[in-house]
Amino acid sequence: MFWQQKNNKAVYLKSNSIKDTPFQPNKEAISYTKRLLSSTNASERQSLGQSLLNEISRTLSISTPQLNINDKRQNHSLKNGKLMRKTYGTYKAGKITISNKTAIREAVLAPKTFLDTLIHEFMHHYDYEALKFPSSLHTAGFYYRLGDVMKKLIG
Repeated sequence: MFWQQKNNKAVYLKSNSIKDTPFQPNKEAISYTKRLLSSTNASERQSLGQSLLNEISRTLSISTPQLNINDKRQNHSLKNGKLMRKTYGTYKAGKITISNKTAIREAVLAPKTFLDTLIHEFMHHYDYEALKFPSSLHTAGFYYRLGDVMKKLIG
C-alpha cells in the first residue's frame, strides 16, 4: 500500500509538471476537427473521430486508440430524481467510448462537448502511450496538456 501511494504521488507530480505536448496538427486533423464541430450523427462522429485520432496519434508517433460512439444516453445515476453523476466518455486499454446522447433529456451531445470529450479521453491514451505513466491522473498538468491540444486544433 505504501509503495502504491508513493508511486501515485510520483506520477501525480510528474503529470502535473508536463504542461504541453509536441503535437502539431496537420491540415487533415484541422479538417476533421472542423467537420466534427458541425456533426451530430453518431456514425459520422464515429468515422470523423476515428480519423482525427488516427492523425493525432500518427503525428505523435504513438498507437491509435479505437473509438466507439454509441447512440445511447450517457451512463448516469440519480438520487431523489436529481442527476448525481454522468459519464461523458471512458478510456480503457486503448479503447475510447463516448455516448452520443445526454443523460437525462437524451438530446444529441453538443459538437463542442463531443470534441472536448474525445480529446479528454485521448489524453489518457497519450499519458499511457507517450509519457509512459502507469496511471493517467486528472492533474492540473493533464488539463494543461488537454488545453494545449484543443488550442492547436481549434485555435
